[in-house]
Amino acid sequence: MTYAKTIKLQLIFLVFSSSSMAQTLHVSGNVQGIQEGSWIYISRSAQEKALDSAQVTGSKFNLSAKTDKSIAQLIIYTQGYKNYVFFWAEQHTHLVLKNGEFKKAVITGSKTQAERDKYLKRLEPNSRLQDSLSRLLRESKDDVEKKALRQNIRSAKDQEEQMKIAYVQNNPGSLISAYTLSIYASTWDRERVSSLYLNLTPEIKNSDYGKTIQNFIRLNKEIKIGGLFADFEQTNTNGKKIRLSDFKGKYVLLDFWGSWCLPCREESPNLVKVYKAYKNKGLQILGVAADDNKQNWLNAVKEDGMTWENVCDLKGDKNEATLIYGINAYPTNYLINDKGIIIAKNLRGEMLEKKLAELLP
Repeated sequence: MTYAKTIKLQLIFLVFSSSSMAQTLHVSGNVQGIQEGSWIYISRSAQEKALDSAQVTGSKFNLSAKTDKSIAQLIIYTQGYKNYVFFWAEQHTHLVLKNGEFKKAVITGSKTQAERDKYLKRLEPNSRLQDSLSRLLRESKDDVEKKALRQNIRSAKDQEEQMKIAYVQNNPGSLISAYTLSIYASTWDRERVSSLYLNLTPEIKNSDYGKTIQNFIRLNKEIKIGGLFADFEQTNTNGKKIRLSDFKGKYVLLDFWGSWCLPCREESPNLVKVYKAYKNKGLQILGVAADDNKQNWLNAVKEDGMTWENVCDLKGDKNEATLIYGINAYPTNYLINDKGIIIAKNLRGEMLEKKLAELLP
């Protein structure tokens, strides 16, 4: 190995080492329209406990967040999430906020946030176009016009996707690129994702988002209706290891959900009803929770009356089964027949009951 290469690798190691050491990110702010003494909170996500909290004093607040990263995506919010905004925090970040308009925050002191703002500004005309077309579609009474509008919306969405892909391709040293790619990894085809990932710089590949993309590429099976199920193993609510293949010879509804997901929780009564009606006819449900908090997961299982098997690896939206199946929305389910063939996706309510009545009379 040459001396130059050795130095380069040492520098990369130092960057990674310093970014993984304990960090304290300081976040200050000015806020209008919030009552004096009200509490402001900061957290890594809406599902996690607050890292810090402070009362508004003289329309100002000061918060700190201990993390192992020098750059972190955080959320600032008021009681009950009546106001909230996600942002990229660095060593000293300042927010100017207004009651009811936190998402319009003016944020300074974070180069990553500034890059994110610039990126979103590029997408803004396309977003406005999609909003306008969607509004016209809702208002239209003409079938021919509706068809044309739907085609225009699809074209706008395709254009948006190409803009995002181009951004990732042209900015391989950007954390925003890695974040974007990690979000759309399960939506874009795996070959494209692999190509974009390989183009990222070593520093970005080693970020949390880079590692998520790498895991997706390693695990994802590009599941399709008509194909065989992909097996996996995770721990159930009693601490026992469960494999999807344990249900061989039965019809299985593989349900991806989360305790934090309101639409998932709203669907629970339908699943309870279906399971009660068909469990003795050969139906099994296997729930896979995209949770990182064990107690929240267990509480939701109990509260919703989920008497079927439920598993979780406590990796949140990085749950390995969700990466295998390319899950990008919750809830998502797959219906697998007794021969292990995936025969349907996202059947719910009456559609699910109708299909099961055909298969398991």
